[in-house]
Amino acid sequence: MEAIAYLSVPRSFRGVRDYALVKWGESSFFLEGRIVRLGSPTTLTAYVEIDIRGNTVKKVFKRDGKTLKTYRDVFNTFVVLSFSSREHAFMDGPPAERRKFFDWALSLLDGRYYMHLIKYRKFLAEKKAALRSGVDPTPINRAMLPHVEYIVSRRREFVERINLGVRYSFVPYTFAMRYRPSVERAEDLPKLGKRELEVGIPLFGPHRDRYDILLEGKPVRFFASEGQKRRIHLGIVLFVRDLLEEKLEDPPVMVLDEPLVYLDREGSEGVLNSLKGQVFLSSTHRPKVEVPWNEIDLT
Repeated sequence: MEAIAYLSVPRSFRGVRDYALVKWGESSFFLEGRIVRLGSPTTLTAYVEIDIRGNTVKKVFKRDGKTLKTYRDVFNTFVVLSFSSREHAFMDGPPAERRKFFDWALSLLDGRYYMHLIKYRKFLAEKKAALRSGVDPTPINRAMLPHVEYIVSRRREFVERINLGVRYSFVPYTFAMRYRPSVERAEDLPKLGKRELEVGIPLFGPHRDRYDILLEGKPVRFFASEGQKRRIHLGIVLFVRDLLEEKLEDPPVMVLDEPLVYLDREGSEGVLNSLKGQVFLSSTHRPKVEVPWNEIDLT
């Protein structure tokens, strides 16, 4: 399951680094998968090499023998949505974990978003270097302004779609998401360079934005049960699946590692009845619930 997911998003869905995926005593691993999408077969390969310190020194993805230049090329070729029962960081972890997931989803749904995000990150690296040298970052803030405006506007729209669209039977009806940009008005960013210069780090911009997941208006990380968190997380993942299916005209492959942990019978039935397309699901037992197994390509 991890190998399948890795061929789409080049990192472990368990959150471990590449060295933990290499067989003990080896310095590399190689994956090959044959994917058939919309009737067209494709061979996707991944070669990853680590050094003696466990750092990744080489990562090469190829499609039908030709090297893919960007990670977007990789996950555009083979779209996999993964969920792990050990993936607590999305619900309980720092804001960066939620930004990572939603940036991935938005990059697949909107090519312009991906390009703006890449350019913003380049400017952010320049700003960090400027601040380390004691240089006023205001000119860089002005240059990144159009990218900030686009990223923030698309994130706002995406959260609105989630709040309207995540209405699966198993998701608590009092669930909601709230997007909190670090700068309410993007045009204010150039005025904030002096404050960043005082502390020496980039304080403002999409890299500091927050996605809050709420239940009855309260943060789920403090006020929701593990079962409620699981239902909400799966609801968000399945809604992103629906959006990607609409965009790609084909449902993405789903890799679900113990998704039914903490769920009661009603929750399990709701989740399983919401599955479609090709699904790889791990469980310690076959759930004893009423679902149309014959309508799901379940492995």
